[in-house]
Amino acid sequence: MKRKKKGQIIGQVFIYIMAVIVIGGIALVGYNAVKKIMTMSCSAEKASFKTDIIGLIEKWNTDSNVWPVTLKAPCEYDTVCFVDASDLNGGNSLNKCSNPVIKNSIKTGNMQNIFVISNSATTPIGYSDLISLDSADKASGCLCIKQRNNNFYITFYGHGSNTEIRSS
Repeated sequence: MKRKKKGQIIGQVFIYIMAVIVIGGIALVGYNAVKKIMTMSCSAEKASFKTDIIGLIEKWNTDSNVWPVTLKAPCEYDTVCFVDASDLNGGNSLNKCSNPVIKNSIKTGNMQNIFVISNSATTPIGYSDLISLDSADKASGCLCIKQRNNNFYITFYGHGSNTEIRSS
């Protein structure tokens, strides 16, 4: 029967420690790569959402079109808000929107009328001079639509010169 030498036992411990370090390093690099991919995916979803919403407003402004649309909510967006374009272009109604960021944006003359709310932060994402709101929403200053089941349900009513937006 052979006896193991003390050097062999210490060598095995060293191999186990190195294996743990290498596996931990690979796991850390993998985690960072997945996190980076998720961040890039989220940015792409946000850019696509902005393009889609503005494109739909322009597409459905022809007279007598009514189009209910379901838009997938990007990763962080909880609510999308619209402000009537006439409020930005010298409209007579004072913006009464309950969101202070939107209200301040209108008062300062910022040409933005599409906003998103995510994690309590309100961010302007675009402008369209075709946006109009029905009289009830216009009286409240803005129309904010919360996402349901990770989707925004929006109906576009074409009037020829503008697109009226309502919650579906």
